[in-house]
Amino acid sequence: MFYHKNLQAQIFGLKPYICGFRYMRYIRQGLFMKKIITILSAGALLALGSCKDDFEVAAPYKPITVAYGVLNMADTAHYFRIEKAFLDESKSAIVMAQNPDSSRLINTDVFLRKCTDNGTILQNYVLTEVDLNKEGYPKQQGGSQGFYTTPSYAYKLKLAFGDTLSAYFKYRLVINNKNTGEKDSSEYVTIVNAASEKNPSNFYIPNFANSNYVIDFSATVFDAKFKLNGYRPRNGRMMEGMMRFHIVEKNAGTGARKDLYADYTYATDELTNPTFELTTLNSSFYAFLNNAFGAPPANTIRTIDSCDMYVYAGSQELYDYKLVTQAQVGGLLGDQIQPIFTNMKGNNVLGLIGSRASRFYKNVALSNSTIDSIKANPITKSLNISGRSED
Repeated sequence: MFYHKNLQAQIFGLKPYICGFRYMRYIRQGLFMKKIITILSAGALLALGSCKDDFEVAAPYKPITVAYGVLNMADTAHYFRIEKAFLDESKSAIVMAQNPDSSRLINTDVFLRKCTDNGTILQNYVLTEVDLNKEGYPKQQGGSQGFYTTPSYAYKLKLAFGDTLSAYFKYRLVINNKNTGEKDSSEYVTIVNAASEKNPSNFYIPNFANSNYVIDFSATVFDAKFKLNGYRPRNGRMMEGMMRFHIVEKNAGTGARKDLYADYTYATDELTNPTFELTTLNSSFYAFLNNAFGAPPANTIRTIDSCDMYVYAGSQELYDYKLVTQAQVGGLLGDQIQPIFTNMKGNNVLGLIGSRASRFYKNVALSNSTIDSIKANPITKSLNISGRSED
């Protein structure tokens, strides 16, 4: 469900949409996109000429603030995408989406408040507006529609040296729009514990403490499974496991080298116990490799390299979002306007503020028997893996 690549507090996976703000990769377009579709269809309806009466396609304009952010206590800088949605009966939404001012909030103060369980404010962090392009997080290109990519505004919290977010306090994003007088806020958010030392409330994975960690998929009987176990981090509600497999291709004639990789999201776990377990069938691993890489080009020598292991923990907010969106997929009402999940509080505000943590282990070796099985297994034999990469 939740996005697992580079899930730093930047608003990862954002894509530009006609409605003037950008959702996270896993946020459904929902009500706003359906409104825009209605607007773009209006011209065709009026051209039919069957009705002489004018009518309003869109509701009267009202400013709507949209805010997204995912906090990670392991980061020292945190970014929130905070913008305004737009809708105009007299202008093309596509044209408006080419102008950064269409979605930029002006004269707005943003804070992140650190609070006790009873709501007492302990600290009020002030966020500053920055251009993400200059922060090293360029905006995805706007495609053929020409959606703007520069500037790409967000609000940044840079913590002082030695200061970190804590899994033992609550946090609330507060947005004060001086132009409209609106003061919006998120619900209280708890931070997923990113501490990795062995402790029942920390994000501890025993295998990741092993300096000679090796993974094995060699057993190919029907019910053979790979398992990864660990301790549930404080405030973690859901887990996701991902493996990144590396292979090396060399041209037999020229010696030219190409490094390839593919990501295998193999398991999720909804946390209800003090520990978690991520599992996948070994047979699924072989099917993944075959689909990801396929047969090599002619005159190519292929070897398999190491594997990178990633485990992600998401907060209650991300879990709640997952439940809402899963309930909307398919079914008799699948083509209807669906509610948008939000944990923002205010009259005209939508968004999702949550937290996550991650653990990783780079350059994990595959067992010799696993490599032999990849070479011999009917599912992966066409990959032409000759052995283990030595460089």
